[in-house]
Amino acid sequence: MEKKRRLIQVYAIIVNVVAVITFIIAATSFISSMIDRADPLYGGWSKADLSSFEKYKMDVLKSTTKEAAYVPTDEEIRGMYEAAKTFKINEILHRSYRDMVVSGVIIAVALILFGVHWSIMKKYESSGG
Repeated sequence: MEKKRRLIQVYAIIVNVVAVITFIIAATSFISSMIDRADPLYGGWSKADLSSFEKYKMDVLKSTTKEAAYVPTDEEIRGMYEAAKTFKINEILHRSYRDMVVSGVIIAVALILFGVHWSIMKKYESSGG
């Protein structure tokens, strides 16, 4: 019976360690998503620099060749900039919301597993079986 009790305690300890590690990883992802959600324009990664219209315009003008038959006007570039900015903000907001929900569920499961297995470990530690 003592061997079974020790085996259950070791199992509970292993599950608790895994739950704590999972909690830390999910909490990191949750916090990162909160930061991205607070300022979605600077969250994530993007090819185009959307921090200002002037930087975006320079990137567009650099990408056009001298032999190009068409160079967009400032109004067209501004429209492209606003569209790219809106897309990036919406993309980051969606991704951060998804990551926060998934991380929140994982955190909840890790806390439940930890609590249940902590009580199992304590039960077998104090009562002797």
